Amino acid sequence: MKKFLIILVLFLIPLNIKAMEYDVKSANLKITIPDDWYVFTRENIDEKEVEAVKKELMKNFFETNSAYISAAKSRIDFILTTSDVDYASLTDYPDEKVAEIAADLGAINNTKDYRVYINNYKYIILNSKSGDYYMNTYATVINYKWHMFRFQKKTEFTADEITQNRKIIDTIEYTIIEKPKEEKKEEVIPEKPKYKLIIAYSILGIIVVALIANVILKKRGKEN
Repeated sequence: MKKFLIILVLFLIPLNIKAMEYDVKSANLKITIPDDWYVFTRENIDEKEVEAVKKELMKNFFETNSAYISAAKSRIDFILTTSDVDYASLTDYPDEKVAEIAADLGAINNTKDYRVYINNYKYIILNSKSGDYYMNTYATVINYKWHMFRFQKKTEFTADEITQNRKIIDTIEYTIIEKPKEEKKEEVIPEKPKYKLIIAYSILGIIVVALIANVILKKRGKEN
């Protein structure tokens, strides 16, 4: 089902899109993506020369999936989704606790290929496979939200592709948002984020199929 995400992005892109630093204010972050990627964010979709119906499909995809970035390059696609959590930041916790969370995520996603990655923030890297798709995922908690940055393709990632993915992640700068004092909760030790992550991983294909299957099938019929 995940192949529909790639098709959606490639179906919508105008040929003259140029990548650059993207200020994704809706997700409180900036990210730089190389020129060979076609990139849509919640902020730039209205600026693109895309038919209104296709633009609405992408907006619905973003809203329904709590997604903020959808990009494609050749046979790779990249998406950012978020989900709420009860603690502010993964970086606030010691490496030992983050390692425990990484093990939990690995178990949830049926992979032993996981590790903690630290740049200016703390991430959990997961390399896994779902159906026909290989996934290279960077997960972190910022501003009381899980941020899942997922790269995926139908063949295994090469060492060079893994390096290029990491370089994109290394460009991210977050704007830290403090909750109002009256809304702050007592510090909560993070529990296994099982249900939220299962939703984040599985909902994408289902929703995309429902939104755009008819459009894609019609397009393919015309091409044939």
